[in-house]
Amino acid sequence: MRPVTTTDFVVLLRVSTTKQGIDGNGINAQRRDIQLFLDQQDNPRVVKEFVEVISGANDARPVLDDAIATAKKLKCPLLVQKVDRLTRDVEVLGRLTKDKDLHLKIASLPNADPFQIHLFGILGAEERRFISQRTKAAMSAAKARGVRFGNPKINELNKSRTRAARSFASEHGELVRTLRTQGKSYKDICYILNQSGYKTRLGCDFSKTHIHRILKRTEPLTA
Repeated sequence: MRPVTTTDFVVLLRVSTTKQGIDGNGINAQRRDIQLFLDQQDNPRVVKEFVEVISGANDARPVLDDAIATAKKLKCPLLVQKVDRLTRDVEVLGRLTKDKDLHLKIASLPNADPFQIHLFGILGAEERRFISQRTKAAMSAAKARGVRFGNPKINELNKSRTRAARSFASEHGELVRTLRTQGKSYKDICYILNQSGYKTRLGCDFSKTHIHRILKRTEPLTA
């Protein structure tokens, strides 16, 4: 019996914001499309998955660097969902597509060669630039006509929520800061507040996120 061979891949998932990384929406969508690509391959195997939370236009991309190094070391393709998940920088993309030791695969462009990958990256960058220019021009024209953007009721509601959050933080800021100066961790402070019967503004138990927000909203002003 002939041995079953596998096709190995190194996968890179990238989201631009921490929120996308936390709620999983961006990551899940990428995993879905990548799985669709893998389903069309012969005995695929993901040997390493990297998750990066950073803008694709950022110059410093340590996770991307690690993913590239791993793909080269294992001599297998680096697989991403779309070209802009790899990078939004056309010059960087050009260097990557010309790297003879790096094999790139794009799930949304399963048959694209390096030249086509670079071309799609250029077209994507031009499209984003055009959309940005068109949006700015439309907004400027609308403002000149006296149009005010945003729903006034929603804007006022957001302002009201912000004021309430700041007021709540102010009320609890001194206590939280005192506990921090005593060397208490966020987890410790949550335990102390919850055990003492304190509740958040919405009546929930305190979490480390609440403590972080209170400290952030009550940071002393610096000159």
